[in-house]
Amino acid sequence: MPKTQTITDIHDGCEVDSLFLLEQIDIRKKKDDGRYLFATLADRTGRISCKIWGLPAQSADEIEALGRSLQQGEVYRIRGFAKVFNGECEININDGILDLAAPAVIPASEKGEYVYSPVDIKETAIAIQNLAGTIGNGQLKLVVSLALMDAGGFYEKPAAKKRHHNYRGGLAEHTLETATIAVAMACAKKSYRIDRDILIAGALLHDIGKALCFEEKGIGYAARPEYDLIGHIPLGITFLTRFKDYLDDATYLHLLHIVQSHHGEYGEVMPRTSEAWAVHLADLASSTLREVADDIAPLEPGEGKWRGEKSGKAVYRI
Repeated sequence: MPKTQTITDIHDGCEVDSLFLLEQIDIRKKKDDGRYLFATLADRTGRISCKIWGLPAQSADEIEALGRSLQQGEVYRIRGFAKVFNGECEININDGILDLAAPAVIPASEKGEYVYSPVDIKETAIAIQNLAGTIGNGQLKLVVSLALMDAGGFYEKPAAKKRHHNYRGGLAEHTLETATIAVAMACAKKSYRIDRDILIAGALLHDIGKALCFEEKGIGYAARPEYDLIGHIPLGITFLTRFKDYLDDATYLHLLHIVQSHHGEYGEVMPRTSEAWAVHLADLASSTLREVADDIAPLEPGEGKWRGEKSGKAVYRI
């Protein structure tokens, strides 16, 4: 069937019957100990949550089996109805569960219709490369260039499964934001005496491990087991060991420290240098503002929440 609706067409009370990309699928418990599926659907216009309840006669085991059969990164016919729940519009599927038996075959020329990405990936890549090009230390500049190239798909991958910058190109966008904010802090006060070269290198590589956490799956990207079982910081540190011989010991250690400590008080190692603190604060600013913006986007003017779904912060739309 052709795609007849986009996510921006969906509103409270409308019927839904169209093709959407399945980005995420989770099996969840109901209050009566039954099961339902919670999915995230996407197309080029945005994302929407979808609850798949199943038919009354279906058991919890059958719902779980359906959940395991659905493939992230594939396009499915979604047939249900839209409803506003907790201030956000979502799709509910009951009878339409039968349309989820097999993914739709999408011609290569139409795949872009199902990929949500608010990022100009080429523009972001050029900006990152230009910023890396301003690093004065030739060896450090080389390490940054090689690392971004060797990480594989760095500019295309998301920065997270569910939180900030969780869309195609999100990792590069977040990286550029972090580096730009960090440099702005360094320029705001010269007496901070921040080493601009190591600051930029650390900011551009602080999340390099996330490039190793995602892989292409169908049209989209899915998290590898390493995302949860190891974490992007240990992966990033391990990845950077291949470049040890390119740098002197002090510079190499400082670079690893910035990567290791960029989660600040939420990580195992606290920042101990001005550059590490700047990258941590810039990373926090980029991620928080993205989450807050995502929480505000679906609100109506004059509407607020004490706790946004992504940010966990109080949000309000003017």
